[in-house]
Amino acid sequence: MYEDLIERVKHAFHIHTDVELQKLIGAGNGYLNKLKSGNNTHPELLLNWLKEKGLDEEYFLNGKATPLEKNKGPMIEVHSIPLLRQKVSCGPGVSWDNEDNIEQYIEPIGILPCLKYEKIYAFRAKGISMIGAGICDGDILFFNGSHDQQIKDGIYVFGLEGAAYCKLLRFEPLENKVLIYSVHRQDLREAELIRTIDANKEDFKIFGRVLAWLHENTVLRGL
Repeated sequence: MYEDLIERVKHAFHIHTDVELQKLIGAGNGYLNKLKSGNNTHPELLLNWLKEKGLDEEYFLNGKATPLEKNKGPMIEVHSIPLLRQKVSCGPGVSWDNEDNIEQYIEPIGILPCLKYEKIYAFRAKGISMIGAGICDGDILFFNGSHDQQIKDGIYVFGLEGAAYCKLLRFEPLENKVLIYSVHRQDLREAELIRTIDANKEDFKIFGRVLAWLHENTVLRGL
């Protein structure tokens, strides 16, 4: 009954099997088969999962609307990643990547729980001024772009005088000041104060607090 719906979702998210999709949305075994056969006429679990991603469920139901009509942004394409178990069977004639050795399928963004329910944006780090915090040149930073977030000392992406930066910010509310630091050493007590500005400076804007970042292993690149 809902076979077209299921196939549209699988195509959009590059999912090949019903089992993989069921694991991704947290459904029990046989959920999709029941939807297809008409034994289950309530696809709310699948539709709510699409809503959580800001996508238009009407597109997936009837194929007539566009995925952009509700969220006014690009449709998200997700490649699920098999999560290998801690203990695997890979003896003679057994492939290490067979289904029995896979614990679950995860979305790249879902690896980090802190990214799941926030309004997330990304920013590419440039330079090594935050190397002490573990942020290297070229790393992709994920930050909370919600307007109602609580502001406290931490690593932020922000705009200042027409440029975007990632730095350690410390706040002095009584003096209405923001202290901007570079972090070249792991000990934050040795962070280098590079500038102090008024919190209400016209061309200063906090974009969001950094939650996590991705760092490519470049140690053996080219070998």
